[in-house]
Amino acid sequence: MDSSTKGYLIFFGVVALALLYKLFRPTILGKSGEARVKSLLSGLPDNEYKLLNDVLLQTERGTTQIDHVLVSIYGIFVIETKNYSGWITGSRYGDEWTKNMYGKKYRFRNPLKQNYGHVKALENKLGLPTSCFIPLVVFSRRATLKVEADESVLYTSELLKTIKGYREPLLSSDEAERIARKIESMSMNSKESKKAHVNNVRKNIRDAEQKVRSGICPKCGGDLVLRNGRYGKFYGCSNYPKCRCTKQI
Repeated sequence: MDSSTKGYLIFFGVVALALLYKLFRPTILGKSGEARVKSLLSGLPDNEYKLLNDVLLQTERGTTQIDHVLVSIYGIFVIETKNYSGWITGSRYGDEWTKNMYGKKYRFRNPLKQNYGHVKALENKLGLPTSCFIPLVVFSRRATLKVEADESVLYTSELLKTIKGYREPLLSSDEAERIARKIESMSMNSKESKKAHVNNVRKNIRDAEQKVRSGICPKCGGDLVLRNGRYGKFYGCSNYPKCRCTKQI
């Protein structure tokens, strides 16, 4: 093989790797953020906290995937990780938040609502009240948070301090141990289950987008009505306040 052929092969190999990285970059960054949080949580005392990662549960509507569940006598921490960069804007009740980086905007599902679904799934599976759960949404310092939310939305660097701030026992040690074992036994860990979950999520997104394009609320089936809000015009459900679904233009 001559030098010019080798040069072409190297060039096309580099281009192929660059394209693959661009294609899988969101997944790579997401897993990187989860690994960072996992590493932090793993440093907590084993006798007080039981950590479960990448929990996949079967629900009435399909499956739900939870990044981290931390079981302790102080409550069950349900943690959603977002390894995004740029300005993050959004409201507590909006269906979507926005990532803005160098003028390029990307919309993603409101992680508070996403994590609320995780909590409800665990409530139903475990038969425990809402008061036993502590939902947290964690962003890396690569992001600048400009959201209308409360202390449940925080940076990775604030996570351990926030968790250690909960010192009022809600469960006994035996209860916490039993709950951790039950969650672990319910989690679906096979490659087939995880692949089916990803396909189901993508299908739900496509179905919701089709309804929005047709002027139909993807939550309740009502009409989407053009409204004026604090940050400009948006589409809101005609069944408000019973349904708080909103879509940005």
